[in-house]
Amino acid sequence: MKSIQFVGLSVLAALFFSCTPESVEKGVSYELAQTRKESIKDIQYALHFDIPLEQNKNIAGTNTITFLYKKNTSKNLYLDFNEEVDHLQEVKVNQKVTDVIFENEHIAIPNTLLVEGKNVIEITFTAGDLSLNRNEEYLYTLFVPDRASTCFPGFDQPDLKASFVLSMSIPNEWEAISNQSATITGNADEKRLYQFLPTQPISTYQFAFAAGKFEKTTDSETGMTMYYRETDSAKVASNVKAIFALHSEAMEWLKNYTSIAYPFEKMDFALIPAFQYGGMEHPGSIFYRESSLILEPSASVNQRMRRASLIAHETAHMWFGNLVTMKWFEDVWLKEVFANFMAAKMVNPQFPEINHNLRFLMAHYPSAYEIDRSEGAHPIQQKLDNLKNAGTLYGAIIYQKAPIMMRNLETMMGEESFRNGLRDYLLAYSYSNASWDDLVNSLKKFTDKNLTLWDRAWIKSKGMPDLNYTLNSELTIRVGNDSIGIVWPQTFQYLFNGDKEELKDIFIESTDGYTTPVTNTQSMVIPNYKGRGYGYFAADEPSRKYMLSKVSDIQNPEARAGVWLNIWEYVLRGELEPQQVMETMLLAITKEKDPLLLEYVTNRMNNLFWQFTKPEDRQLISKNIDDTLFELMALEKDNSLKRVLFNCFTRIASSTEGIENLRKFWQNEMTLGLDISEQDHIDLAYELSLRDPKGSNEILQTQLSDTQNPDRKEAMKFIMQALSGEATQRDAFFESLKEPVNREHEPWVLEALGYLHHPLRADQSVQYIRPSLDMLQEIQLTGDIFFPKGWVEQTVSSYQSKEAADIVRQYLKDNPGLSDNLRNKLLQSADPLFRAEKILSIKQTRNM
Repeated sequence: MKSIQFVGLSVLAALFFSCTPESVEKGVSYELAQTRKESIKDIQYALHFDIPLEQNKNIAGTNTITFLYKKNTSKNLYLDFNEEVDHLQEVKVNQKVTDVIFENEHIAIPNTLLVEGKNVIEITFTAGDLSLNRNEEYLYTLFVPDRASTCFPGFDQPDLKASFVLSMSIPNEWEAISNQSATITGNADEKRLYQFLPTQPISTYQFAFAAGKFEKTTDSETGMTMYYRETDSAKVASNVKAIFALHSEAMEWLKNYTSIAYPFEKMDFALIPAFQYGGMEHPGSIFYRESSLILEPSASVNQRMRRASLIAHETAHMWFGNLVTMKWFEDVWLKEVFANFMAAKMVNPQFPEINHNLRFLMAHYPSAYEIDRSEGAHPIQQKLDNLKNAGTLYGAIIYQKAPIMMRNLETMMGEESFRNGLRDYLLAYSYSNASWDDLVNSLKKFTDKNLTLWDRAWIKSKGMPDLNYTLNSELTIRVGNDSIGIVWPQTFQYLFNGDKEELKDIFIESTDGYTTPVTNTQSMVIPNYKGRGYGYFAADEPSRKYMLSKVSDIQNPEARAGVWLNIWEYVLRGELEPQQVMETMLLAITKEKDPLLLEYVTNRMNNLFWQFTKPEDRQLISKNIDDTLFELMALEKDNSLKRVLFNCFTRIASSTEGIENLRKFWQNEMTLGLDISEQDHIDLAYELSLRDPKGSNEILQTQLSDTQNPDRKEAMKFIMQALSGEATQRDAFFESLKEPVNREHEPWVLEALGYLHHPLRADQSVQYIRPSLDMLQEIQLTGDIFFPKGWVEQTVSSYQSKEAADIVRQYLKDNPGLSDNLRNKLLQSADPLFRAEKILSIKQTRNM
C-alpha cells in the first residue's frame, strides 16, 4: 500500500530532479552499462506477479534483487524501470525502507546505502503493461532487447546475467509457462500459485513467462510440452508430431555439432496467435507465432521448410545467444547469424529431397540484396550508444546477409577448422558473455587465413561490391566501389557460352581484382553462375538479353536461380525492361517445377505487376496473367506448386474473370483440388473487398460471421477497418493508429497497413504517408524490434508515384536529426519506390 509519506517524498524528489541537471539519461547508455558491469555480479531476481483474471486490472509485483557489489565509485547505483514513478510502492535497501529517487526511467540507489559484498534490494511495484501483451484470455512477455525494465525494475543489459526465481498467482482456469519447471499449488482466493525453479544465469531479455487459457500437450518421448490456442483439434493433431520431432532433431544435431549437451533444464514452447515475430528463443520456453508452426494440410514444401528452419533457428539460440550471449547489443547479429547459419545446416537431413544450396540461396540473397542495394545500407556490425535504440539494429542484414558471410568464412577456413573454433568459443564463454572479437580470437587459433582483412570488408563495411568485367584477349574483373581500398574476399564463377561452354572459378583477394585467360572471347557471359558470389555482377547488353532469353532452359536449378537474381538486379537498375521480364516470367512459370524457384518468380511477377507497371497498363495485361495462372493451377498435380500458384493468383488477379474466380474460391464454388483453409477464406475476402469497394462491407461481414476461430475473428475485426470501402472509415482507422494502445497487436497493424496502402488505393492513401513518417520516432520507442521497419515498409514500399517519393524525400529533408538507424530503415523501405518512380518516368519519357 502506498503511504502518504512516500507520495510526498516522490513529489519532492520529482521536483528536485526537474530543477537539477540529469545525472542519468533515459534507456541504458553504454557508459551506464560499463559502470554497472564493473560494480555488480552474481545477481538473483526473486520475482512474484499476482495476475488478475480481468485484463484491465493492475498486476501487482515484488522483486527481491540480491547481488555482490564492489564500491569503486561514489555515484548512485541505478536500476532500470521504464514506467511512471507511481508504479513504485516501496523500495528497501538492505532491509531499510528508503526514499524513492526516480530519474529518467531509473531508480537511483544512493551509494551510501550499499555495502561492499552482498546487497539486497526489495521493491514492491505495479508491473508495467508495455511488454506484457495482455489479451482478454492470455498474456505473454516479450522483453527483447530492453523491455524487461518496462515490466519490472532490474539491471536491463545483456552482460549482467542473473538467476531468476519466479512465482506467479494466476486464475485457476489458466496455465502458465516460464523458463523453468514449476510446482503448482492452490489457495483460498481461487488462484493457483506457480513456483518456478531458479534459472541458470540468463540475460533479462531471455527471461519470459506466459499465462492464460492455453491447451497443452506433452510429448511422451522427449518430455517437451507445447501450449497452444488453436481451436481446430484435427489441425493441431496433424501438426504436433512433426513439431516435437523437429525440436528433438535440432537439439540432437546441435549437441553433436558443438559437443555440448542441451544447456538448460527443459525445452517447452508456447504458440501465440498474434506473436510479433516468428519466434523468440527464451531458454526453456520458446514463444512462436502459432500460424508459423500449425500449418494447413495443403502446406507447400516451402512452408514446411520455413517451419523447420524457424524451429532450428530458435533451438540453435539455446547454444548461440543463450548459453553464450553478446556483451552489448551491437553484436546482436552474432547470435542471429549462428541461429540462421546453423538452421540452414540442420534442415538438410530433414528434407533430403530438397536442393539445400538452392534453399540457402533463395532464403538469404534476395532479402540481403534488398538492403545492400539501397541508400540505407549499413554494416553487419553497427554501433549502439544506448539500448533504447537496439531495436533499430535488426533487419535483413543481420538475418540474411550475415549467414552468407559466415558460410563464406567457413569455406575460407574449412569446415573442421571453423567448427573447432566455434567449440572453443562456446566452451570458453558458457553461461557468460562474449563479443565478435572474442569469437574471431577463437577462430584464429585454427586457421592461418587473414581474418582481419575478411572482417573489415564483410562485417565492418556497408553495402556490397559492384563487379564489372572486360572481355578482350582475357577476362578482367574489377571491383567498382573499392575506392577506400576495401578487399571483398570471395569465390564465384563466370560462365562463357560461345562455340562451347567455358566455366571459370574466380577468387577475389585484392583490390587488383582478377584476370584469367578465356578461350572464346566472343561468348555470352553469365556472371556469378550459380549465385554463390555476393554483389552486383554487371553484364553487357547482349549478355543481359541472352540471360533473359535462356533462363528457363538452364537445367541446373542453382544456375537458374543465379540468373534470376541477376535479371532482377538489371530490372531495378533500368537495364532490362519490366514488360519484357514479365513476359519471360509468364513463360517461365509454365515450365518451372521447383517450388522454391516458382515462389521466387511469382513473387517478382507480383512486384512487376503492382509496382513497375502503370495502372492503365495493368488493365491491358491482367487477363493474360490471370488466365495463365488459373490454367496452371487447374492442370498442376503437385500440391506444393499448386499452392504457390494459388498464392500468386490471390494477390494479383485483377481482370473481370480473375476477380470472379477469386469469388468462387471464397464461396467454395470451386477448389481446383486445393484445401482452402479458414485463413485462406479470410485472405480471399480481404482481396475481394479491395477489388469491390461497394461490396466490401458485405464481403467482410459475411466472412467475419463465417470465421470460427476466436483469435482469427479478433484479428479480422481490426484489419477490416483498413479495408472499408468508405474513405472516411479508413481515415478514422488511420487516426486511431496514432494512439499506442491501438498498435498493441503489431502483426495486425502491419497487415492492415499493407491493405491501407495497397496499390489499388494508392491515390487515396498517399495522404497517410507523411503523418505515418512523423510518427516513426515515437513508434521506435514504443514498438517491438521489427515494428519500426515494418511500419515504414508497409507505408512506403508499394508506391510508384513521384508524389509519394517526394513526400519521403521532403520528410528526410525536414528531419536532419533523425537517427542514422531510423534514416537507414526508411531509405531501405523506400528504395523500391524510388526505383519504380525512376524507371516509370524514363519509360514515359521514351514514349512521348
